[in-house]
Amino acid sequence: MRWGLIPSWFTESDPSKMQYNTSNCRSDTMAEKTLYKGPLFKGKRCVILADGFYEWRRQDGEKQPYYIYFPPVKAEQSPDEKDSTDDNGRRLLTMAGLFDCWEPPNGGEPLYSYTVITVDASKTMNWIHDRMPAILDGDEEIQKWLDFGEVPAKEALKLIHPIENIIYHPVSTVVNNSRNNTPECIVPLILKPKKEPALSASSKKMLEWLQSKSPKKEEPREVLKSPKLSQYAVSPKKTSAGLMHQWLKREGEPSPKRPKR
Repeated sequence: MRWGLIPSWFTESDPSKMQYNTSNCRSDTMAEKTLYKGPLFKGKRCVILADGFYEWRRQDGEKQPYYIYFPPVKAEQSPDEKDSTDDNGRRLLTMAGLFDCWEPPNGGEPLYSYTVITVDASKTMNWIHDRMPAILDGDEEIQKWLDFGEVPAKEALKLIHPIENIIYHPVSTVVNNSRNNTPECIVPLILKPKKEPALSASSKKMLEWLQSKSPKKEEPREVLKSPKLSQYAVSPKKTSAGLMHQWLKREGEPSPKRPKR
């Protein structure tokens, strides 16, 4: 089965001429897009098995890969759990997908292909990337997703959502090359803290000069309090109203008698 869905209605004789990238399909638009709504409502639902998947986090202009997978299961396992784990107790990742079957227009073997459904990233990994595969956690969810006869599309879509039951660790950049398929691709990597770039000789001199020329803090000066006006004897100003009052007062008083000669 090929990764990258080729719809049954594709008319070209060569599937590599497919102009769209159909490796993933968004859960929020797959019921509307012609590429995916046909397989979805016809019950062409599938489960993609993998040990895990990689996602890259951008930081300081670089991309650090992370390996993301199910946490190891407990020592005591049910028969069904043993069938879905490897010798180290690691569960296979079960991702929800859609498939279709394309037949060459000129005859030939039919081609089965699939796409992985993606959702918004969960809180566990949204700091690494904003999207993640739609993961079916447990046998019950897997059976419901695959049982297109009993579980209609609208009911099955309730299984498509972010999950928190995943773990991750950084790995080597050897995974950046798709041709590398060795155990080194999933070995945990210890990230070393990045050192700050060393200053050049001219930068050091400039820093020393700035430190030596920086103004020193002055001691706070004593603030002299301004004296209050009440401390001074201030003669009241003579206003026109005051002068008029004095004149009227004098007019009301009897004029002094002149002495007789």
